[in-house]
Amino acid sequence: MSKSLGNVIDPQDVIAGASLQRHQFPHGIPECGADALRLTLCSHNVHGDDIRLDVAALLSHRRFCNKIWNALKFVLNALGPHFVPQLPEQVPRGKLGGVDPIAPWDLGNFFLPPLPPQTTPQHPMERWVLSRLAQAAGECERRMEALEVHGAVAAVQHFWLRNFCDVYLVGGPPSV
Repeated sequence: MSKSLGNVIDPQDVIAGASLQRHQFPHGIPECGADALRLTLCSHNVHGDDIRLDVAALLSHRRFCNKIWNALKFVLNALGPHFVPQLPEQVPRGKLGGVDPIAPWDLGNFFLPPLPPQTTPQHPMERWVLSRLAQAAGECERRMEALEVHGAVAAVQHFWLRNFCDVYLVGGPPSV
């Protein structure tokens, strides 16, 4: 794509939606939002300077962002109206595995060690989903160390869709 030739997609058109050339995008680009655009761009295995924006992938990532939103609403609804999440500063240091909650961008200690024995979930479904989360976190860590952001995105998507939503939430989490 070339800006001088006029065949570049403006990110604002993707975020807010736009009608474009009929031969390239017969149905235009529907409104997808900034998060879906960011996720789509991060999911590309970039080897050069250009990225081919696939509208189907953009729509898929919009649906994924919607899935995150719906799962969050489901969990918060299940926790009840009196649930108040703790601020990071209020969480005891042991539960954070020594990570400084004030320095969220220090990714050196981002992936936390296992929970202490007294807080280890006893229900098999909770242990299973936490083991899958640990696998996904390990895969993300390996991919990010190798500068493969697209692989980390794929690991997060796989965990969220195939493990957390399709199995854990559908099967009825024991603590929710």
